[in-house]
Amino acid sequence: MKILDRVDALLNDKRFRDSDKRLLLAFWHTQGLELTPQQRDIFMNKCSTPESITRARRALREKHPASEVVEEERFEKYQQYKNESAVSWL
Repeated sequence: MKILDRVDALLNDKRFRDSDKRLLLAFWHTQGLELTPQQRDIFMNKCSTPESITRARRALREKHPASEVVEEERFEKYQQYKNESAVSWL
């Protein structure tokens, strides 16, 4: 099942529509992540969202670049996405 399909299925439950963190926990649970109630509470109330962390990493990319291997992998994925996108509208 694709990510979009899993998210779509989860969003059928209204509990997950108002909180990205709740949706993340539910999604990761479908992938086998088992957290204790205390861990879920910490995630919901004290942890930053993965998007915020990723956004900060991107902002600091020039100061703290990834390894050459990772940069090459990212470029290959970009090229692959670019090529798939160009074909999809034809």
